[in-house]
Amino acid sequence: MSENTEITFLIGQARSGDVTAQLTLAGLYDSGLGMAQNMGLAAQWYREAARQGSVEAQARVGEMYLEGLGIKQDYDEAFYWLRLAAGQNNADAIAVMGWSHQNGLGTTQNYKKAFQCYKRAAELGHAQARYNLGYMYANGFGTQENNLSAVKWYRLAARQGNLKAQLNLGLCSLHGNGVAQSDVDAVEWFRKTADHGFAKGQYNLGLMYLQGRGVPQDIDIAMEWLKAAAGQGYDRAQYEMGLFYLHGKNVEQDYAVAYNWFTKAAAENYYKAQYQIAQLYDQGLGVQKNARKAVTWYHAATEKDYVHAQYQLGKHYAEGLGVDQDYSIACAWYLKAAMQGHQAAQFHMGVLYGQGKGVSRDYIKSYAWMYAASRRKEKRALKGLNKVAEKLDHIQLIEAESLGRTFHGKYRS
Repeated sequence: MSENTEITFLIGQARSGDVTAQLTLAGLYDSGLGMAQNMGLAAQWYREAARQGSVEAQARVGEMYLEGLGIKQDYDEAFYWLRLAAGQNNADAIAVMGWSHQNGLGTTQNYKKAFQCYKRAAELGHAQARYNLGYMYANGFGTQENNLSAVKWYRLAARQGNLKAQLNLGLCSLHGNGVAQSDVDAVEWFRKTADHGFAKGQYNLGLMYLQGRGVPQDIDIAMEWLKAAAGQGYDRAQYEMGLFYLHGKNVEQDYAVAYNWFTKAAAENYYKAQYQIAQLYDQGLGVQKNARKAVTWYHAATEKDYVHAQYQLGKHYAEGLGVDQDYSIACAWYLKAAMQGHQAAQFHMGVLYGQGKGVSRDYIKSYAWMYAASRRKEKRALKGLNKVAEKLDHIQLIEAESLGRTFHGKYRS
């Protein structure tokens, strides 16, 4: 019997009400094995099988209604079928309900309910639920944070081939969370996922070779793994590739190629790549110098509160680089960076308060910011302190030093 004849026969059986044929046909359309993938027909046959009591079909059609896969999204229908399957201890349905509670899909976000669903499905042996349960324990979502429990469930999921669980076991080993810190163990977990083509595993394995952690340092091997991850669109790996070409590390320095890699990562809103593009425009490396474009990219990078981008915006507004000079805006950006412990920003806050630019002149605050920066060995601040001190009487100086110690303790990187 030819393949087409088998499919025709299967369709006939399904139309006659054969549940096994309906379920098989739905699975083929769902996976695209042996025929063109068609999620609409997959949903149709899952629904037919679900109506006849197939628990497996009830779970899958519920998930399809939840996500709008091949069928119009309908949360009421989704939960009707999911609850029906979950009531018969179907682990897939229970895990999907956990996902809906975790992400607020068709219901109010509720981490405790998500945790309960994942735990139930995990105890039934569901690999993804075991990973999700580990994640909930690791982050304290819906339960108390417990790294030992996180590792326990990650291990169970990892044994079932869950790549995310294997990756997280690598990260736990790397940082000593729930297990003894071991760079060697981290490398082995990362390698397991990298060998299966998992981009985040390739990236982390590349970093281990780059840094010589758990393996002898090898820049060539590092680049191979990072390039593999970058080729799959992983933004952090694309950023690392950009750094190789930016600094000429193990490759010929090429700012244009660096720019291209950073652009790929920036398209995924990776803030460090956005910052590097801004730097290239500021310096005219690989692109025509353009301070206005630099400011645009610095602004993009500050969406993630990136301290170096905040500082650069302060500098650009203070000096009128690519924007109209505006000390009040400059002060606002310097302050954001200063509060994250950026020494140069703290120094400039001291300067602006001393000059009364963008803020009311205040020698006490000027001294305090200079003091905070100087304690982090900002050379300009060390010199500036003496100049500002000349503006203060004894009582004011005591107050300024007290405030400076507060700033130093509170705003450190």
